[in-house]
Amino acid sequence: MEKKILIHAWSLQRKGEEYYIPFTHWIYLKEIIKYYDKIVLLSPVKKLKESQEPKGSSISSFKNVSVFPLPYNDGGYIGALKYFFHYRKAYKVLDNISVYYARYPVPFGWLQKIYGRNRKRIIHYVGDPVDAAKKNPNFSWLKKCFLIGGFSFENLLYKWACKDAKVYTNGFHIAEKLKKSNIKAKALISSTLTDSDFFFDKEKTVDIKNVKFIYLGYLRKAKGVETIIMAFKLIQQKIPNAILTIIGTGELKPNLKAMCKERKINNVRFLGHIDDRKLINQQLRSHDVFLFGSLSEGSPRVILEAMANGLVVVSTPVGSLPKTFEEGKEICFADFNNHEEFAIKVLELLSNNIQYYNIQKNSYNKVRKFTIKQFINQIFYEA
Repeated sequence: MEKKILIHAWSLQRKGEEYYIPFTHWIYLKEIIKYYDKIVLLSPVKKLKESQEPKGSSISSFKNVSVFPLPYNDGGYIGALKYFFHYRKAYKVLDNISVYYARYPVPFGWLQKIYGRNRKRIIHYVGDPVDAAKKNPNFSWLKKCFLIGGFSFENLLYKWACKDAKVYTNGFHIAEKLKKSNIKAKALISSTLTDSDFFFDKEKTVDIKNVKFIYLGYLRKAKGVETIIMAFKLIQQKIPNAILTIIGTGELKPNLKAMCKERKINNVRFLGHIDDRKLINQQLRSHDVFLFGSLSEGSPRVILEAMANGLVVVSTPVGSLPKTFEEGKEICFADFNNHEEFAIKVLELLSNNIQYYNIQKNSYNKVRKFTIKQFINQIFYEA
């Protein structure tokens, strides 16, 4: 019997007859296709003009993958509400599906509960938008209430859909939260790491006077990039030639650049979005310390990527990190929205070469077991 899976997870771009997907998701898809005869991507699709270049990788090489396009919007859950009936129609007309997979918090993934009865169903929690809204210091009390209240009904429907489904979470804290609602979920460590992503230079030494820091990720309020930049300003008072490289894009980018200019924070390089994995790895390997100030995550993949490339990580104790890595042995933690503590932790780390090397070595050895093959296998092998 043909095994067919419906994946309700990612947005795509389309140029001409070709569909493009972010490289990280392309890596996931490349692994997932090994488990199924046919894959249907239920995805919002952004149509590009001839003059626009697609971001990501083409999926045309995946012969067993087809796309059921949905209207595109960049307004998140609120923006998707007007297209609800498009989502419902898609679930209604797609048939012969063996397995349904929804990646929370994609809008309306709970529809699988209605149209996927008596079929295998997977719900995969990859983040916690409610927690992110609560912790964001830039949101007013009124805005937090609006965002959390507006999403609460969708959240309840997802919990209803979890009944009789296989439920996975990126991170232990989300699984523990679901447990309070009598939902049994298996916590996973999300990874896209392949053998080519691992690199450890035993001879590497840190040039303290010219130390290089790096951040990789979205430039959004909840990512705490402002905290990283303010910490870097304090570090520069002790190490004037230090460099901070920021890779990524997002709505906060103009504000961050303006902040650096207004506060006269030098040596901050904004490289924008990089989709090429080899180029990202090259950037990581040319730096010394990875800084991560996020307010809410599942199990942040970028931390694994940094460790796999031989960097020491200073991060907030976000998502699954505190239960996965040991403070002072495999990672250094600094408190949320606390740039002073970030700076102190970094300077202490750089003052002790032995501690730096031990954390570098221990974290690298730890992430060797967190590969994409292991991650995808846990979700899709039995489905």
